[in-house]
Amino acid sequence: MESRLAYLYDGSFQGLLTAIYHAYYDKDDPVAILPFWEEGSNFLYSYKAIETDSEKWNKVYNAVQEKISQSSLRRIYNVYLSDMEDSGIIILGYLREGFRIGGEIDDYQTNPAVRDLEEIYHKVRLEVHRLLGLVRFKKLQNGIFYSQVEPDHNVVSLLAPHFVERIPSERWIIHDIKRGVAVFYDTREWTIRNIVRPETMVLCEEEEGYQDMWREYYRSATIQSRRNTRQQRAYMPVRYWKNLIEKGD
Repeated sequence: MESRLAYLYDGSFQGLLTAIYHAYYDKDDPVAILPFWEEGSNFLYSYKAIETDSEKWNKVYNAVQEKISQSSLRRIYNVYLSDMEDSGIIILGYLREGFRIGGEIDDYQTNPAVRDLEEIYHKVRLEVHRLLGLVRFKKLQNGIFYSQVEPDHNVVSLLAPHFVERIPSERWIIHDIKRGVAVFYDTREWTIRNIVRPETMVLCEEEEGYQDMWREYYRSATIQSRRNTRQQRAYMPVRYWKNLIEKGD
């Protein structure tokens, strides 16, 4: 049985772009581009490790901006953040078409490469849109506002600009407890860091009172006769509920 080649990269966006560079210039024609921890996940694959190279990934990054569009660069970054197994090879297929067609690539919705990328892109953007309305902060004793989320996709970096604009004068953390990463904002800039989920969190004195008032407001604002559970789950899927104050901790 003939094995098929899969590239392995370090999991970073720069690493992915380096792998795409090699797919162009090494003429290997990989069938998958995977983060290194996926090595061995498919016995039909032979694996080739790709080392991240700043010169190579910069060439791809700049080429996407100049020969396709800034919008395409944003799209492939969002798809990279999806964490979906086939996202790497889908991005490669999209860029091959983009370099052939140019800046109008996204108008070609019937093109399979465009369609596949758009499908993942819209899933990521839908989750970002939902989470912007579902992030709930708790004020800790040290004055930092803390929120935990468990998104399907690796989107905490896409949430950060919105909350920097909305809460610019407070320190806050949005913690993706599924992946162990968080956005930290210190009133000047935000950064992404690895973080271990705290076993206990000490809330500031008035926070419990605020949470009780929020739950009471949520209950009083609900008109039972108009309650539509199916519609509620469509806009606010059940998997998000456990991190919502109004649904109970």
